[in-house]
Order: sequence, then C-alpha cells, then structure tokens
Amino acid sequence: MSYLSVPQINFKGVAYCNPSTADNNDFANIFDVDTLQFTPEMTVLPQNGNPPVVVYPAGEQTFNYDGVQSASGCRDWLMGLMNNVSDGGPYGQQSHWNYYGDHGTRLDNTTVSQLVSSGGSVYTNDDPLYQATISLIGTPSPMQFQDPVIVDNDPYALITSQIFSHGIQVTMPDGTVVLSASPSTRSYAYYINVSKNLDPNAIGFQMVSAIFVLSIPNGSGITFNNSINSPALQDLTTAVNNGAGIQMRFVFYNAIYQISPETLYQNFQAKNYTPNPYIGITLGTIGVLQPGDLLSAPPGRKLNIQSKPFTYLPTAPCQPATGAGVSSATLGITNASFDDNLNTLYVDCISTFPECNVGTNTKFNFGTNPLNLVLTPDGGGSPITIGALPNTQSQYETSSGMVAISLSSHPQLSEIKASLTSGSLSIVDTNTGNTLLQESPGLDIQTEDRAIYFDAQVLENWSDPNEQPQPGTSTITLQAFQRGAPVQQAVTVNIEHWMCSKTLVDPSKPQVPVPSRYFTIAGAVAQPNTQYTNAPGNAGTIQVITDQVTIPANSNGQLTLTLTALRPGTSIIRFVDPTQPLTPPNFCWDNTSYSCVRILPFDDYRSYTDQQINSWPFIYENFFNYFALLYPVMSHVIPWGPSDAPSNPSIVAQFASQIKIFTNPQNWDTTIYMPVTRDLSAGKRALLWRWCNLQGA
Repeated sequence: MSYLSVPQINFKGVAYCNPSTADNNDFANIFDVDTLQFTPEMTVLPQNGNPPVVVYPAGEQTFNYDGVQSASGCRDWLMGLMNNVSDGGPYGQQSHWNYYGDHGTRLDNTTVSQLVSSGGSVYTNDDPLYQATISLIGTPSPMQFQDPVIVDNDPYALITSQIFSHGIQVTMPDGTVVLSASPSTRSYAYYINVSKNLDPNAIGFQMVSAIFVLSIPNGSGITFNNSINSPALQDLTTAVNNGAGIQMRFVFYNAIYQISPETLYQNFQAKNYTPNPYIGITLGTIGVLQPGDLLSAPPGRKLNIQSKPFTYLPTAPCQPATGAGVSSATLGITNASFDDNLNTLYVDCISTFPECNVGTNTKFNFGTNPLNLVLTPDGGGSPITIGALPNTQSQYETSSGMVAISLSSHPQLSEIKASLTSGSLSIVDTNTGNTLLQESPGLDIQTEDRAIYFDAQVLENWSDPNEQPQPGTSTITLQAFQRGAPVQQAVTVNIEHWMCSKTLVDPSKPQVPVPSRYFTIAGAVAQPNTQYTNAPGNAGTIQVITDQVTIPANSNGQLTLTLTALRPGTSIIRFVDPTQPLTPPNFCWDNTSYSCVRILPFDDYRSYTDQQINSWPFIYENFFNYFALLYPVMSHVIPWGPSDAPSNPSIVAQFASQIKIFTNPQNWDTTIYMPVTRDLSAGKRALLWRWCNLQGA
C-alpha cells in the first residue's frame, strides 16, 4: 500500500536545491560528459537561434582552454556575464545560474500540515505532532557540507536528477527528535512536469515540478520517541512495525534562483563567491512501506495517458500577460491504489493539476471543480463514477496532493471491486464528458536502478602494471506492472537507446540518435531501429537503436539486465511495452520509464613513477584542476587553487587521509562521498590514492 494508504504525515515547506551548474553545458559548451575533458574551445551556445553576447570578458564569445596554465582565465570567463539570454534573461552567465553551488538540497521550514489515522480519519489540531518539522538529513560527519545532495547522473539532461540522503527526521520545536529513520534509499526525479505552472511569466524552473520517493526498511535504523504522547505518532509506530518500514514521497516545484545574474557577476568581481540556490515549495507524505513495495519508484496504478488537452479561456488570476486567447492544459501523471480493508481508493494528485500563477500558486480552474475519477470495466461496460477529485489550492497544500475517496457507501461497491483489477481508471470533465487523463492498458516498467555508474574498463589490482583491463559491467533490475500489480505472465520489453545532444546542448535538451552502442545487454535480441517523428525536444525523424528482452513467467515481473561496457559515455535506455502504440499521444520524458547509464573513462596512470605522481604540478594538472574548475565551492575547504583562488599545496596534502575516506567506494551511497557528482573513475581514484599514500595517508 505504501504512502498511498494510511496512516500518513503530510507536510509543507521550502524546497532548497543548490547544484553546481558549470557542467550543465546550458549556456556554454564547457566540457564533454563522455570523456570528462574540458572543451578546447569553449563556446557560447545559441538560444532560440541567437547567440548571447558576452559582456564580460568583453568580446570573448569563446575561451581557448589549453590546460592548467589557462585555469585562472577559464575560471574568470566562467564567472562572466552575457546579454541576450532567453532563459530568465536578458542576462546570464557562462556557467549558468550557480557556479558556486555545493549540490546541497534540503527541506527547510517544513511543518506538518495534516495527520491521517490508520482508519482514514484526520487527527484534530491538538495532536502535538502538528508542531513538528520534517527534514532530510545528510550522513553524519565532521565535513563542512552536511546536507543531502542533489546530483544529475547526466549533467546535460533535465531528467536524471537524484538525491542522496542519510534519512529523515521529525523534530519538535524544543529539539526533541520523535522520529529518526536511516539509512534511506537514493531517490530519483519522477514525473518531471515542465508545465506544472502555466503562468507565462514563469522563468527557469518555476514552471517545472518533480517528485522523489525514498524508503527506510525495518531493521535498518528507525526510531520512534513518543514522549510527546501523540496519538498520530503512536498510530504510525504501530503501522510501521507491522509493515516493512517507512516511505516518503515529496515534490519540488515553483523554484527559482534568488540572485540575479547581474548581481551574481558583481559579487564574483568583488571576490564574493556566492552560491545561488533554487528555492521553491515542497509538499510531501510520510507513510508505511509494505512488503513488496519498490523502495524508490512511485507505487500504485498509473494514470498517464493525457488523452485530450483541456481547452480553456484564462481568467484572473490565470490571465496571461498579454491577451486572453484560448489556451490548453493537460493533467500530470496520477497514481492510485485501493485499500480493500477500508474500501477506500487513495489517489496521489501531487502532479495532477497545474498551477497558473507563480506568485500565488493558485490552482488552474478547469471550469469543473471537482473533476471525477471514473472506472471503466474491462470489455466496455458502463463507466462507474468513483468519486470527486477536488482541485483547490488549500486542499492540495494541506493534504500534500493526497485524495481519499471512500467507497463504503457507494451503491456500486461490489461492481467496483469486481472490476478494479481489470478495469481502467480515468479522470473525466463532467461538463463536457471529455476524458482528460486515463490509465494505460499496457505495462508500467519500473526499476530501482534509475541512475547507473560503472567504468568502461576495470582492473583487479591497480598496482600491477601488467594486468590487462577487462570491460566493466553493471546490472539493472526491471519489474513490470499492470494496473499496479506485478505481472505473472511472460512479457516482452523493448529497450531503446537515447541520449541528449553532446555537440550543441541547450535548455530544450534535444535528443539525438545514439551513433553506436555504449554497452551491450546480455540476452537481448537486437530489433530494427525504432523510428520516431517529433520525439521530445526534436523536430523531424529520429532513428533509435532498439533491443528486446523477455521477462519470464512466474518471476513476479522481474528481470535483471547485465550491461557490458563498449565505450565510455552517458546515455538513457527507455523501457517500452511493444504491444502499445509506437508513439503514445503524450510521449515525453516525464511520462516514460527509463534508466540513465553513465560509463566512466578508463584512466590508466600505472606507468608513472611515484616521483612523478608526488609532484604537485602533476597531480594538480591530472586531478585537482578538473574539480577546481567545475566545482569551485570545494576550494573553500581544500585550498587547491587555481592560482587566483585559495592555493596551498601543503595544506591540501594534510587533507590526504580525509580525501581517501571521502572517495572510498564504501561511502558511495552516502552524502560524504566526493565528488558529489560521482564522476570519479576507478583509474582517477587509483591515481589520487597513490598521491595520498605518498603524503603519509
């Protein structure tokens, strides 16, 4: 049942995201994500066909990078200022909006908005748990950076964000921790809706939303402290102990950076190296993980076919800045699950209904409020109205998008129960009879392995100069569902190979054909290339490399894929039900199943002597300079330069023992692992550790 059932703690607060953006290649072509090398000629990228104009350094539309000797000039260029920028412009920066981000992400000032009991009723406001705050926590450590971290597996793409956290805490105003749960699973961005807010004045990510799911299974580290005598907390404690752990789903939306590009540039010129995080809104739900639930993927039945855009005449406060023409909106992906014990259908509307004003977060008025959830029995029986889905801002923000539809007194309860397993759910506009969103009859293919990293080639012993490298491997486990339940019959799945453009990258994130495979998939059968017209971010036709695998019967819908690297690079594999229409009416990356695979280069420094590696110029050029330029915030802690930044090799050497701890693969799933971007190949790590050992670490 997961968080889709009860009991629940619903909460509302502030979303804080502080990623470093130089490696996004949004405004300037700075580095190659496949080779992890800086671009020899860094170039400002056109936006809407028009190149921005570099204001500072004046006239330098390009920067010629020729190694460590140009690092200081490169840093200065990346902190420059451009005019004629379309995304939040007119001004912007070559490193985009947050060169000095530390990748920290938090739930700030996040308080309980609603407490729902295991019986479905709402606890009254005198329950002391209403005074609590909810937070994500990082791995305990003496590090300066202690927040959870948000990282893009593919920094070029918009759809591969993931959050590494240690767990969650629920804390009373006096500091008493009443719920602590760790370690948590990694969470990934799902349902990335680029039309969550329809306000034409929205800039940057204000119109975008994404949900994240994380879990902490029982037996790890879940502690309840009901010294506050909260009935709601006791209810949750009992339910978790009888279940499989804790699960939390939360959304980030209406987020925007707080410092204008002009001010950020002025700060940098004054040597005030300011971070510029996105700050927005978070809503979330804490519930009970049940046996068999996926730990990091959204559970339940999925309504994801936007069968007909809703045409509307905007009215205040959703009036466009100019004109009052007819516009259209679509509903976002919606999850549902039926609780047979309570005869209640729980619907997660966290992504369903768009907003229309970035200042007030007013929900768009579809003209029919509420809309209805409808069940159509298999075989074409008469549709049954399940109940209403309210679309009001107050209900949405109080219940964190959760809607409970009690069917106990529904006159067709028996018919509903008999038809739920095979029937289809949809959301219907009762004024027009139009179906706005409906459940797909096909497979919902999920994976806990949404973001994969491995090396192109591997060695067992990096100190053996004669060992021959072997191709790197990794695995991805799929699970196929139909109407929320794992399939038990054998099913086929197509695997399509996609990637973002790596020669010209812009905020629209166009997709380009994969010229040749980055990896093979054991047992997969190659298919003819799949042809798409007007795929996401593209005009015209695109040919997509396609494989096919079979999930065997009686496997609970599960199959583990083994990937073997052919070359380094980053790509996306999309999981497709071949029985469904080739191009669904709303094929977009927020509404598809995929995994991002990042294969790191084979970096081999075994031929170098200890004397060469122990030279500061050598280790700086071959290791530290890369991170100093792409992620300069670390220079606040470790003074490794470049020359116009804090630079003290002797002090860097004193960090050698800590550097080995922070780059230890055993800490990979923690928030202390460095670099937070996880783009450290095994060969680069071997080089770094040799240097650390030579410092006495």
